[in-house]
This record gives sequence, structure tokens and C-alpha cells, in this order.
Amino acid sequence: MCAMPQNPENRLIEALKKVDAFGDIAPAHVQDPMTMVLRQNAIQNDLIRWDDRRARYVLTGAGRNRITARNRTTAQVLHFRRRDVKDASR
Repeated sequence: MCAMPQNPENRLIEALKKVDAFGDIAPAHVQDPMTMVLRQNAIQNDLIRWDDRRARYVLTGAGRNRITARNRTTAQVLHFRRRDVKDASR
């Protein structure tokens, strides 16, 4: 199995997916510094928020957009060559 490169953006996307599935980046008993930093960054960037009714973190619209943006392909501008009059007659 090939491991995904662990750059900060990929870690954030994986953390947001966990919030969507489980309600937090990691279980409550996990208190490692990286988890706490990811959670704090997601809150500050308005990607997740605490929902009192559900008693868990939920994704905001910006958080959902961040996840789905990774699945979209980038737009490419294609340049077409203009045909000359003599090329059109062929």
C-alpha cells in the first residue's frame, strides 16, 4: 500500500474528513500536539465549529468546500491555432 505524502494540506483534509465522519479530528482521549494544532487551525480558519445541539464539531461550508476542492481537477486553458485560408482548403 502506498502512503500518501503527509504535507500540511493533506493532513488538514484528512482531519476535516474525520470531523465529518466522527465529530472531531481525533478521539477525546488523544491529546498529542499535532491534533491540537490541526483542530485550532481548523477553528481559526472557520472550517469547523462546535455545535452545542450535537455536542460535537461540525464542518462549515468552507470546510466542505475545502474537502471537495481537492477532488476537482484544475481548469486548463487550451489554445487553438487559427487556420489559415490555405489550410482550410485542404
